[in-house]
Amino acid sequence: MEREHARVLLATQTFPPAIGGTSVILYELLRHFPPEMLVAVHGLGDPPDKEWQHMHFPRYRVLVNNSIRNTFLSMDYWPGLYVRLLRRQIERLARQYKVERIYAHYPSAHFMIAAWQAAVKLRLPLTVYFDILWEECAQARLGRLYEHQIVQYADMRIAITEHAVGYLAQKHGVPFTLIPHTLDITRLPEEVPPAPANETPIVHFAGAIYPRMNQDSVQRLIAALETMQPQPRLDLCSPLQPPQELELGLPKSFIQPRFLSRDALIQAQRQADLLYLPLAFESDAPRMIEHNMPTKAMEYLVSGRPILVHAPGESYLADLARREGFALVVDQPDAQVLASALQRLLQDRPLQEELVANARAFARSRDSRLWSQQFMQMLAPDAAIETGNEYPAWGAFGQPSSGRSF
Repeated sequence: MEREHARVLLATQTFPPAIGGTSVILYELLRHFPPEMLVAVHGLGDPPDKEWQHMHFPRYRVLVNNSIRNTFLSMDYWPGLYVRLLRRQIERLARQYKVERIYAHYPSAHFMIAAWQAAVKLRLPLTVYFDILWEECAQARLGRLYEHQIVQYADMRIAITEHAVGYLAQKHGVPFTLIPHTLDITRLPEEVPPAPANETPIVHFAGAIYPRMNQDSVQRLIAALETMQPQPRLDLCSPLQPPQELELGLPKSFIQPRFLSRDALIQAQRQADLLYLPLAFESDAPRMIEHNMPTKAMEYLVSGRPILVHAPGESYLADLARREGFALVVDQPDAQVLASALQRLLQDRPLQEELVANARAFARSRDSRLWSQQFMQMLAPDAAIETGNEYPAWGAFGQPSSGRSF
């Protein structure tokens, strides 16, 4: 018989398994929670290649007429209707599972608004977690209308970077708490793997490419590599569409575009000579760039390979990389400067070893077991004591749970 009690109802557009940074963030934090801790209400997602992300919580997927297409249309053209549908389901499930708190995870204006409205109606406390800024980047109109009201109602407010914590606290006049990107520390080898013996140096980039987030810096990387002798090979692991290939000037002989499984991607990173981590200099959302941290950074940290960050100097990513010393930072949007830094890092073995050692040390500070414990105690102060919770590694929860659709 399915249990009918949960401590917290989580409302989020993207719930594991799904593609994207939010899914990874949630998976790393929530996989340590006990089964009775959560019930999840979510939207689109569930690709079959992400079964390693399945978790053991009851989950309910809210679609318009059980159709992904209709859901997308409602989100874009009739957001009020989708918010009302979400709110009704959140209220119903909050009553059914006798939850004590509602937790809204952004990015998704629709889920954030619906969770807040349900919390107000049910007189439940509300946690809000911003893993990216709202009003300053996407869905700005809804952010201007609702962000301040929601933040003021919430009694627990979380942001994902120290920069965002300070910015949002000052903006709204209320305190925020840091719960950052975390990682599975069991993926960190006890010893640093030996450097690869590639005949041609390999520069690796993994992740989606967006004009708002990183596209100009990927284009600058390609321009830099074209000037280098000997010319490295670019291992471009990104789900590219034909228009993006055209914008990047593909095909090029030194670029190998491919899309890999999770395990194959981890191997590709360990076999590369250098890992490239970019943020946009030319973005229509500069405030987002300033406070954002790419989720891919956590994957890079445990690879045992040196990282080059190419990001604006005022960005959190550049600031953190310098402070923790886990990457060489290029904060000028200049292809020649970037080429010089690439050449230096490919040739300077002591620098490589220093960056890798610092990356390993920083990775240990982002152990998801520790941050998950803190987060769980925030959501339900007695939960960790009650459960004696253990911290399993990826995939240790067994068979995937079944999702539900409305």
